[in-house]
Parts: sequence; C-alpha cells; structure tokens
Amino acid sequence: MRFDTVSTVGYLCTIFHQHENLRSYIHSFLLPAIIKALSDPAEQVIMRAQMVLTYIISKGVINNKTVEDIVCPALILAANSTDDLHVQNNIVTLVGKIVLKISDNVLCKTVLPFLINKSHSDCIYVRLAALLSFPELGHALDMDHKIKVLLPRYFEMCNDRVGTIRKTCADIITPLSVCCDDTLRRGPITDAAGRLLSDSCKFVRQTALENLGPLITTYANPAVTSLVTTRTFILMMVSNFTDDLHYITMKCQTSQEYFKATELLMDREKPWSNETTMKNDNKFWVADYNVKTESEELYSTFAYWREPICDTKSSFSFENDCDDRESEVERLQTMIPNKLWYVPMNNNSNLNCTEMKKSEFEVKPILEEGNGDSKPSATELNDHDLVVPTLLLDHYADMAGAFDDSDLASQCACMLPAVLVTIGPTHWPLLRHTYYVLASHRSWKVRRKAASYIHKLAIYIGEEATSRDLLPIFESLVLDLDEVRSGAIDNFAAFLKMLSVTVRSDLAPMMCRFLKTDYEWNWRFRQNFCEQLAESLHLFTPLDMYHHIHEVCLSLLMDRISSVRQSALSL
Repeated sequence: MRFDTVSTVGYLCTIFHQHENLRSYIHSFLLPAIIKALSDPAEQVIMRAQMVLTYIISKGVINNKTVEDIVCPALILAANSTDDLHVQNNIVTLVGKIVLKISDNVLCKTVLPFLINKSHSDCIYVRLAALLSFPELGHALDMDHKIKVLLPRYFEMCNDRVGTIRKTCADIITPLSVCCDDTLRRGPITDAAGRLLSDSCKFVRQTALENLGPLITTYANPAVTSLVTTRTFILMMVSNFTDDLHYITMKCQTSQEYFKATELLMDREKPWSNETTMKNDNKFWVADYNVKTESEELYSTFAYWREPICDTKSSFSFENDCDDRESEVERLQTMIPNKLWYVPMNNNSNLNCTEMKKSEFEVKPILEEGNGDSKPSATELNDHDLVVPTLLLDHYADMAGAFDDSDLASQCACMLPAVLVTIGPTHWPLLRHTYYVLASHRSWKVRRKAASYIHKLAIYIGEEATSRDLLPIFESLVLDLDEVRSGAIDNFAAFLKMLSVTVRSDLAPMMCRFLKTDYEWNWRFRQNFCEQLAESLHLFTPLDMYHHIHEVCLSLLMDRISSVRQSALSL
C-alpha cells in the first residue's frame, strides 16, 4: 500500500504542477509524503521514493531552493539513519545528481562532508557511488575546496586496494581535469593519470587508455587551439579553417559520447550555421546538426552487406578487365568527333591499365616509407610550447600499436584529429608514426577510420607536410578493401586541394584505380567517386585531363548502373 501510494504521489506532483492554483499543495502535502517515505522501514518503499524524487526534480516540479532547504537535508538524514547499504548507495547517488542545484554555502558545509565521508565507507558500492559524484562536485565547488578537500580524496582513491575503484577513477579523470586549472592539470592530474596508465590491473590500464584521448583534449589552450570544454561537460570547437567563428557544441558524459562528438566535430564541412545558442543550464544545442553520420552516409548496410574478405583472384582478373575497358573506351572515342577534345588525339597517350597494374599497383607497406621508419618520442623533441605532458603523448602513441586489441586502436584512431588540434600542427611529427601504424593496422575498421579524416589532417598540417607524410598513406589506402577505400574517396577532392599542381599531376594516372572494386555490384563506391571527381576536375591541368582523366570519365559513362552513369554526366 505504501509503495503504491508513493508512486501515485509522484504523478500527482506533475499534474498539480501544470495548474498554478494547485502548486501550493505540492510543498504542503505531496513533497512531505515523499520525504517521509525515505525513512520507511521497507526497502522497496525507500527506493520508490528515491525514484519519484528524482523524477519530479528532473521535471522541474520543485525549484532549486526547495531542493536545497528540504530535499537535501532529508536525503542526508535518511542515509545516516539507516544501516542498509543498498539504500545508502541509492541516496548517495541521488545526492550526487543534485549538487549543481545547491548553493555554494550549503554545498561546502553539508553536502561535501557527507559525500567525502561516504567515500570512506567499508562498502565498495557506497564508495563507488560517492566517487561517481566527484565530477559534479568539481564543477560546483570553488577552487579552494577542490584543492584542499576533493582532489586529495580523489588521489587517495586512485590508490585504492579495490581495482573497481581505481577503474572508476580512470573513468572520471577527464571531467575532473576539465574543472581544474592548468597548474593542477599538468601536475597532480597528470601524475594520477600516469599511475592509472601503469596500474597493475589490466582493466584499470585499459580504462585509462580508453579515456586518454579525451583527457589530452582537456589540455587544449583556447588561445592557440580550437578545442574548448565548458563547465557543463560541453566540448566546443572553434573552426581554425575559416575567418568566421562557428561553434559546435556537444554534451559528453561518457568516453563513448566524447569519441562520437569528436568524430562529428572533425567531419563537419563548411559552411556552418551562424545561429548557435549557448545555454547557462545543463541543456545544450548543436549548431546545424543536420549532417549524415558515418553509419548513414559512408557505410550503409545496403552498400556493404558482407564481411570484407580479400579477393585473391582480383589481381589475376584485373588485367583482362582493363583490356576490356580499353577496347570500350577506344570504341566510344571513335563515335565522338575530334573537335570535342581540346588536345589532339594521340594513340600513345591512351591509358594502359596493364602497364599500370605491373608498375603502380604494387602495395608497399606504409611503415617502409622514409618518413615513417622511426617513431619520434615526445621527450626527444623540443617541448617548450607543448601543452600536453610528454608522458600522456607517449602512452597515446603506444595505443596505436595494440594489434591484439582492435577496439583500443579504433578509439586511438577516433581521437587522433582532436589530439592533433590540441598539440598544434607544429607537433605533427609526434603523431606521424602513430597515424602510419593506424593506417596499416590489421583491422580494416581501424584503417577505415584513419582513411575517413585524412583530408582533415591535410588541411591542418599544410601542403608541404601533406605531400611528404600523408600522400604515401593515401596511395596505400586507395589499394585497400572497398570499405577502407570508401573512407578515402568520400573526401578525395578536399585532399587534392591540399596538394601542389605537380603532385596532383603525378596522381592523375592513379584515377583508374577507383574503377576497380572488389565486387562489381558495389556501385555506390563508383557513384561517390564520380561526385568527388566532378568537384576536383578544375584541379587538374588540361594535359592531365586528356592523358588520364577523360578515359576514366568515359568508362564511368558506360557503367552498367544507371545511377553511376547519371552521376558521370556531371563530368
């Protein structure tokens, strides 16, 4: 009966809140009934009261002053008056959720001592619930209480005897780093991260590595880089590639959400919407969010319905396929008057796919390139202007070499653009070898992620570094599986813009590589190639157009899929 009564009271609160003449009954009768249920001898009634209280607070039924004056003292009293550890765990969790609604005076005098005291509990779950409230406390407390009370207790829990507690410390180190200044971040926070990264427990080390990328981005200097993290767990990026300031915001509460936010931030294309609203409360807005995500745009299940398997017969059948394409191109050229071509026809200039297959279609390991044969350490370079501690960068670089852990390498690949923006383009050599390793990883999913943002890296590091470091990687990626090649081809035009005219002319003969796919019915790949080729035609010289590009266009015009032929008409 009491259980059902508490459940009904919660619904009545929401109904009364919608009618202004009934709102007084909430504070007079309904809320006291919920508070009284927190001290009920039945555990189920207490848990239901906690759920109802959480619900009405989230719906804004009671204001912050009521939470501070009535709800918070009642929760603390209920937690201190019961020996049931399960009830204490739920109450501590609830108190941690409402710390941002409490004034600084009450927070420092009542809530902070309560949570710190519960973090010393003998019960692991109560200590864990108190520890999970530290990020919210860090953003609500002033710097003095953070330095004297909160952070010392956090550093103690980083050395807790229980591995689960240390693992949770690794999970919350990023939001704690956000609420600290540069001195604390480069000092105690870095030391704690180093201990967690070298912990004796494998799961603690794994969690610390998973959160290493987001942690590194918190070291970003807004005056130099474009990454900013606000008070309410919002990752904000200011574009470095345009004159206007465009903002994108994303609320991140877990490392997985942080990774997703970073991918969206690095994949955005100009122009962005100028209408961006920043709220002071816990709500957030994403500017011009009408973009296709990776699963919607790049790798749909309709286009890629199989697990990619290397076709060992493709290298033997490719020569005959190219010969057939040559005969089709020659037949079509005879049907078109010579006056349509602005360069006189020359039989010696025809694209010879057979010769190209023998000379240019040999896949060379990326790490054998001259620029990627050594791994520079952050400690070996001049780091007087390096905002990120070298200890963290060295651990991040080691993540890419985790060939036995594809998930860890995938997370490393997701965060590499954000890490590069954090340390700046001048420190690209620190991440160059890491990107080489990711682009040649044995997992095709990791290589696909590395290929999907190669154009963004090119824009950020400049033309010279792109030609020297990224071009060999790009040439190897376009010879990979279709799933990997699609990541590179979707932004092919943007990558070409960052190359000089001479280098683009050298790349013109490789255009016929995109005509060959692992499976002939993978027509979406050829359609994407048509669209990117149409955007990049103006980047090639007339001679390149005649010698190499025009025959590729003719082959696309004769494609067996109508959508590909339709896209090829724009060429």
